[in-house]
Amino acid sequence: MKKFLLLITLFLITTALGYSQSQRLVMFEEFTQASCGPCAQQNAVFDPLLLNNLDKATSVRYHTSWPGVDPMWQQNPVDVAARVTYYNVNAVPFCFMDGVAPTGPNYTGAPANVTQSTIDAEYAVPSSFNLSMYQYLSAGQDSIYVNMLGQCTQAASGTLVAQLVIIEKHIHFSTPPGTNGETDFYNVMKKMLPTAAGTTLPSSFQPGDYFIIQGAWKLANIYSMSQLSAVGFIQNNAGKSILQSANSSDSIPLTMPFNNDVQLMGTSNVSTTNCSGTVAPMVTIRNNGNHNVTSMTIKYLVNGGAPATYTWNGNLGTLKQTTISLPTYNFTPEATDALIIYADQVNNVPDEYPFNDTTKINIVTPPPTTTYALLGVRTDSLPQQISWALRNSYGIVIDTSTPYTLPLHFYTDTLHLNGQDCFTFTIHDSGGDGICCNHGSGVYQIKSATGTIIKQGGSFGYYESTELTNWLASIEQFEKSSLKVYPNPFSGEAKVTFYLMNPEDVILTLYNATGQLVRSYDKGNFPAGNQECTIDANSLPTGIYMLKLQAGSQTNIFKISVNN
Repeated sequence: MKKFLLLITLFLITTALGYSQSQRLVMFEEFTQASCGPCAQQNAVFDPLLLNNLDKATSVRYHTSWPGVDPMWQQNPVDVAARVTYYNVNAVPFCFMDGVAPTGPNYTGAPANVTQSTIDAEYAVPSSFNLSMYQYLSAGQDSIYVNMLGQCTQAASGTLVAQLVIIEKHIHFSTPPGTNGETDFYNVMKKMLPTAAGTTLPSSFQPGDYFIIQGAWKLANIYSMSQLSAVGFIQNNAGKSILQSANSSDSIPLTMPFNNDVQLMGTSNVSTTNCSGTVAPMVTIRNNGNHNVTSMTIKYLVNGGAPATYTWNGNLGTLKQTTISLPTYNFTPEATDALIIYADQVNNVPDEYPFNDTTKINIVTPPPTTTYALLGVRTDSLPQQISWALRNSYGIVIDTSTPYTLPLHFYTDTLHLNGQDCFTFTIHDSGGDGICCNHGSGVYQIKSATGTIIKQGGSFGYYESTELTNWLASIEQFEKSSLKVYPNPFSGEAKVTFYLMNPEDVILTLYNATGQLVRSYDKGNFPAGNQECTIDANSLPTGIYMLKLQAGSQTNIFKISVNN
């Protein structure tokens, strides 16, 4: 661990010495319209000015719905409206330079306020980021793909977002499309990726930190394929200042900051509730380095146990991704378990940027239910794609869904958890995009018999799993622990003995046979070691109860019999 910390410290020192501020490319955003007379008048000067400063400035033009006809607004009214609202624009023409409305002899925000001196002055202000972009078309020439690379050269912070905008650099009409006489329009916004909200970035960057944004768009309403391009910029939503911008290239691929560098993009096949003590993660890795990745060592562990090691071999190109299935890892479940996965070696050398190749997933013991749990599913607009199955610990399906047929409809089911076992519930979407977002607001929820939410969600790709247990399984798992009650059965009061691994605040809770909470005892703080206290069962009905001890991460459950 000390060696790892030393490497990170040396890395930070090296990057701090190796970076300085970056040359700015000035970003202009103009709100304009093909039927706006003043737009034509001011653009007649503004357009040539920007065209003469392609090495110093770039722009995006948003065509609004007012004051008249404009086909370029009709092609994407949603993104235009979002930027109009973002800047609170209520008139055209109106422009922003690096997120600030320029002042001058005209009204604030007038494009006519922008001069060569204005551009030169803003160009001279250093930026805290380098920004570069690369675009290419699909084989069928029907989609555009854009990669954006931003690297910090001076510490920066804020509510930062990356904006990626598909533009058409020059649209020429043989006759004016509106009423103001304009026939030539520049850097017209076609689509903002993934939406006009952009992509949220970390709130702070240090020199050497970098990010990659990848976007794709199926082409629509393009006048000339040769004019298709992209503009990107980094904006601070707190104040709206733009820190850097860039034009995309279709001829110069990105040069990555490091040669041997992978990023862990996501994990799947990991239930956030676990009673089985087994996990077999699937990890998606992207090659962020200049060198193809031909070998990679991944390590993973739970609760600080001995790490498992998996070596992957293949040939992964720059900015390409692959999903790797890791072998099963066995562990002893605790109240809260921590799964850590990280890339240890890339091409037989340490990962050169170790800050994006590690993930931590918290796993909890599912709250026990009785012999059943309650399932609610609100379908999306494609209900036929949704299904679920319940398996026992042997992988045998013991319950499954009936076909869903009604879109945006709420269904309820009962999951039968018979026997002393750990069960796995898996919900599937054959379309591969979950149920929450792309086809209506679908959602699912699993509750215990007493109403405790065990799992809920809807964003999961092809499938998502969670583990369930019943009271019988919980009793069998914990009854061999140090928690004891005597006498048992008892009436009135009983003594409780237990062992603490660490000094902890101790809370005892009593549940009836159906899992309903009936009494809670806050016993305060105890030192580590063997301990004893009492519980009061006066006025409780005769019957079987479960006593649960919670002390920090330590959880124990013991079955007791009350005979009042």
